[in-house]
Amino acid sequence: MKRKILPDFDGEKLHVYNFDVLVIGTGVAGLYAALNLNEELEVAVVTKANIDESNSYLAQGGIAAVMTADDNYRNHIEDTLIAGAGLCNEEAVKVLCEEGPADIRRLIEMAVPFDVNEDGDLQITREGGHHHRRIVHCGGDATGRETTKQLGKIALTKENLHFFFDTYLVDIVTKDNAVFGALVHTGDEYKLLRSNNIIVAAGGCGQIYRYTTSPLGSVGDGIAACARAGAVVNDMELVQFHPTTLVSEGKQDRLFLISEAVRGEGGILRNSKGEAFMKDKHELADLAPRDIVTREILKELDRVGDSNAWLDVSSMSEEFFSTRFPTIYGECKARGINVPHDMIPVHPAQHYLMGGVKTDTDARTNVKGLYCCGECAETGIHGANRLASNSLLECLVFGRRAAQHINSNFIPLTEEINEYTITTEKHNRRLTLEEFENIQSTVKDTMSAYAGPVRTPSGLNKAKKILSDISTLLDDVILETPFEFKVFNGVANAIMIVDGAIARKESVGSHYIVN
Repeated sequence: MKRKILPDFDGEKLHVYNFDVLVIGTGVAGLYAALNLNEELEVAVVTKANIDESNSYLAQGGIAAVMTADDNYRNHIEDTLIAGAGLCNEEAVKVLCEEGPADIRRLIEMAVPFDVNEDGDLQITREGGHHHRRIVHCGGDATGRETTKQLGKIALTKENLHFFFDTYLVDIVTKDNAVFGALVHTGDEYKLLRSNNIIVAAGGCGQIYRYTTSPLGSVGDGIAACARAGAVVNDMELVQFHPTTLVSEGKQDRLFLISEAVRGEGGILRNSKGEAFMKDKHELADLAPRDIVTREILKELDRVGDSNAWLDVSSMSEEFFSTRFPTIYGECKARGINVPHDMIPVHPAQHYLMGGVKTDTDARTNVKGLYCCGECAETGIHGANRLASNSLLECLVFGRRAAQHINSNFIPLTEEINEYTITTEKHNRRLTLEEFENIQSTVKDTMSAYAGPVRTPSGLNKAKKILSDISTLLDDVILETPFEFKVFNGVANAIMIVDGAIARKESVGSHYIVN
């Protein structure tokens, strides 16, 4: 997969739109970055769908930050480092935990509707891996939705922010190892959005797995585009699987997440015999880090012969559960699960990518003018296993830091152009829509079978062979539509995950390998 630009161009002239800054993605990281840029900068905000179609929008649990006197940022650092299993960048973790509370206060000022108690104080809960209550939340279990909605509402009022909806990032165009602009596809037209400052906040790649909580478009387009532009990509093998997704017929394109906060409020994992199997597995029992809970569930299913585990929430009243977790309550009821009286059937599924485009603490990559933040970035915060609810905090802290670095180190356009002529290498083979769909399906099955929560050397080698054959096929294929680009990018990211998993010989965190 050697090409630098996905489509074939032969001296084609593209319309050029000149901007001071480009922001790719409208989740929390992208929107918060855009809102922290100086308002005299003209900013293009690009999203391949709409503001309500991102991983951020789907985030349930909350945002982890020290907001009480009986906790401190050093405790948060310690919990993050323990969950990360020795692979965290301690400098980045320190920045996250020290600066995060100020960003929460900024969200409060921006009228993000955090849940409060009768006294008007923030409601704060606890999730897996945390030794203290430090998770703030909105709408009970709709933190991502409410935060993204409010940031989007504010962003749409800013005259310097120019939104490009239904616009697909194809590639980052570079010149002399610096960004030159972004090639995008909208409608049936290619455009070049010209800028010397680009923030990519395009999310992860969960949809290269058969079972995932990620939205349909989440195939790692931003990561693959940055890689083609020469950015360093690290630790792609570190893929987090959430232990509790809802088991139900239908709706399998994106699995419904049962937030870790449910266990934080007293939910207990049980097998079909009613046995609470986590109590002797870890000091935090059901609130152990996600990689540990995921593997223990899989072990228990294998031991007992169950197809899924059960989450017992009967310790909560129906009034409490429906108020604290209205989204989960409604989804369970819609599927015939009478919570909290019935136990919730759950099974692990792909949830988050800890690796991605390598950045420093200002969200800078090795390509001049290119910044990454959010799930597509590898800040080193999560190490081998993300601590619950650190993801939205990372979006805030490093989205802001990317913007602040651009504000202080802005690279202006030396000249504005109206047209850009582009020529790329030619490819000769065409595939049908059905052939692309078959490739996509094969990648999902391969990754789920061989690059899941428990991996084996032989399985990874099988995956490598399958993906290498697909890659060889695609090397000479003409790519013309966003769906074809997504399939290509999905294969590229799958290869990086499998190559990283083969190279990492020892089990650590989410990368668990058995011979």
